[in-house]
Amino acid sequence: MDTLSSRKMTPAALPDRWTWQRSLQARMIIAFGGAFLIILALLTFWLGRTVYQTYLEAAEHDLEVVAFLASNALEDPLSGYASEFARYQQWESEHKRAASTSLETSIGDREVDDNKNDEDEEEAPTKDDDPGAPSSAPTLTPPPTPEIVLPRLQGVAALYARDANVRVTILDKNGHPVADSHHPIEQIAPQGGQPEVVTALHGDEMSDVRVDEFTNALTLFAAAPIQQGSELLGVVQLSQPMQIVATKARNLVLTIILTGIVAVLASTALAIWISRQLVRPVLRLERAALAAAQGDLSQQVPVQTGDELGALAQAFNTMVGAVRTMLDQQRAFIAHASHELRSPLTNIKLRIEAVRELGDEAPDISERYLAEIESEAERLARLANALLDLAHLESRPPAPPERAVDLAPLLQNAAAIMQLRAEAAGISMTTATPATLPLVKVHPEQIEEAVLNLLDNAIKYTSAGGSVTLAASAMSDRLTITVSDTGAGIPPDDLPHIFDRFYRVDKARSRARGAQHGMGSGAGLGLAIVKQLVEQNQGRISVESTLGQGTNFAISFPLMA
Repeated sequence: MDTLSSRKMTPAALPDRWTWQRSLQARMIIAFGGAFLIILALLTFWLGRTVYQTYLEAAEHDLEVVAFLASNALEDPLSGYASEFARYQQWESEHKRAASTSLETSIGDREVDDNKNDEDEEEAPTKDDDPGAPSSAPTLTPPPTPEIVLPRLQGVAALYARDANVRVTILDKNGHPVADSHHPIEQIAPQGGQPEVVTALHGDEMSDVRVDEFTNALTLFAAAPIQQGSELLGVVQLSQPMQIVATKARNLVLTIILTGIVAVLASTALAIWISRQLVRPVLRLERAALAAAQGDLSQQVPVQTGDELGALAQAFNTMVGAVRTMLDQQRAFIAHASHELRSPLTNIKLRIEAVRELGDEAPDISERYLAEIESEAERLARLANALLDLAHLESRPPAPPERAVDLAPLLQNAAAIMQLRAEAAGISMTTATPATLPLVKVHPEQIEEAVLNLLDNAIKYTSAGGSVTLAASAMSDRLTITVSDTGAGIPPDDLPHIFDRFYRVDKARSRARGAQHGMGSGAGLGLAIVKQLVEQNQGRISVESTLGQGTNFAISFPLMA
């Protein structure tokens, strides 16, 4: 036969799930770590962009500051740099005039040659075909380079380039290079069309990012005007590779990423520790549940926290305790039922054997034995009916009452039914119920059965000459029905158990009183049935008793609103 442990649903029995889905601890770690990684990735992306933009703005500002400082130094009237710009302007003008004169001479010589060639063509047309004839085009001699002419500006460019780790280019007011810290100026194209130079020529400062013509690398450019008063002398242009800016930003982002990785590792370790702390009580609960399912109801899970897991452990302990109590009650129920059934059956068997042995020799004794057999049979019938009633009440609770009823006629009918039995026992029975009572929503037949059981119990345990009282009254929002007697009372130690199944306060007295009234011995089920009937109708039952003075049972039901 399969055991509970062999039928346990293990992770291996779930083939449709991934391995990580079979472990609560793994799911917690993956969920925690995954969420942290996503947050870290988004944060790193946002920080990377922010850091890069911040470094770029800082580099632009620094480059503009250096350009401004350089332009201020070149603007100083006492520094003599203005004379260098004037010499360059003079050289440029002379160069332009020389170039213009050379161009005019070249054009004039070309016209003379053209005329002469025309004449020669008429006289000797074959001479043009002479490959050895010398060329008559003039040769222009380039003017001296500005490096030779402007050594001080070249020195300023080199000085600021070395101090600020940038490239410095000094331009004239037309955007032509005058000095450069890294390249010969004859290799540098005019910069008059660049955005930062155009802005500087208009007396302002700005920066721009573009590809450098020499390095083909992305480069940051900035420029500032060089002015003396209202006269614009030129422009100082600075440039710095963006790789420097990107390297600084990349180093900071890498630091952030490394810090994030360390944080992920730390958070993963923390997640593992937390998940173990959370899963450990669940595993203990699982082991205890399996042990309890196999019959070990002594299992208790330690309650170590006040959170949901602690509440779960407390609920499990309560459940195991309730199951243990229920099983104990079932065992006691079976033991009591077996005893109650065995006793009358034994008596019946013994008396049948005695009657069979006596035959017709002692008719009086046989008649008495037959009467006892009949009494025991009635006792068995009452016990069977009580067990069936109790099982019916517990297995199939009735539907809620459909209408409210007045219990006054019902109580008067119950009193009339028990009146003859009370008189036969020498007990006076009093009814104190008004003609009408407030309406209550109950099953009237169940309430009548409960009241009859209480009256039967009161008559059974009240001696001759005593009294039993049935009363009803409405107070506040409840209707209360009381059954009082002047019997011997119930000991205080027995009061908490009188509604338990098969519990009898005094078995010898119960048996004697039952035989005296012709009812057979009580099985201890009457009050259990009464309690079940009352509670199924949303009622409450209570008992008060004093030894030697009597007992008072009270059942109450909520009134209709």
